[in-house]
Amino acid sequence: MITKLLLPAVLAFFTVAASADLILESKVESPQMNSNVVTKIKSGKVRADLNGPLGAMSSIIDSVSGDSVQLIHGQKMAMKTSAAQMKQAIEMSKQAAGAAPQTNAPPVKPQATGQKEKVGEYECEIYTWTGGGVTSRYWIALKHPQAALLKSAEKEMRSGALGLAMGSGPDMADLPGPALKTEMNVANMKTVSTIVSVKETPVDAADFEVPKDYQMMDMSKIPGAGGPATPAPK
Repeated sequence: MITKLLLPAVLAFFTVAASADLILESKVESPQMNSNVVTKIKSGKVRADLNGPLGAMSSIIDSVSGDSVQLIHGQKMAMKTSAAQMKQAIEMSKQAAGAAPQTNAPPVKPQATGQKEKVGEYECEIYTWTGGGVTSRYWIALKHPQAALLKSAEKEMRSGALGLAMGSGPDMADLPGPALKTEMNVANMKTVSTIVSVKETPVDAADFEVPKDYQMMDMSKIPGAGGPATPAPK
């Protein structure tokens, strides 16, 4: 399932969105993929372009509804997934990796480690967080020139439907600055995402549309891919 292949990257770099148009460049490293990622943000829509297991891929997500479309460019294929399916796929991925089930325990706040390390040219403080079978580390920049913009972006994304679909994660408002680097561990599978650059610049609304010559597959109608199960014969 394509959505499942993209989950580590989605969880790692879909932590920002804002009312302003933004373009972020990141580096994502995991056992499943190592790719530079370009993320475009406009009016509640997020598009990430990367090289995935099937070559050049894009993921377009509506941060309000949580619905998404995965584009497989080599095959000119588009796979539509609902927010509910995204949440289900994330949970299935965690269970398959042997992660502990999420409980109703009170939210855990990120903890300062006292360690400092530079990400690019910016000095960062390292925080840790554990919950829902996920252990994370965050490199928090206190003096980034676009800190306010990035913090506002984190808040908007985490408060939307996509934040609910993504599930496990700390309240980013508890951190004193934006996370320039994120390390996530789920059942000994580590994904590291590092923001290389961010700029506020106009983004073309057409970038969030599915090309007309792409074949659309609605995953909600496919049994076993988040759609209804095939009725048993009577």
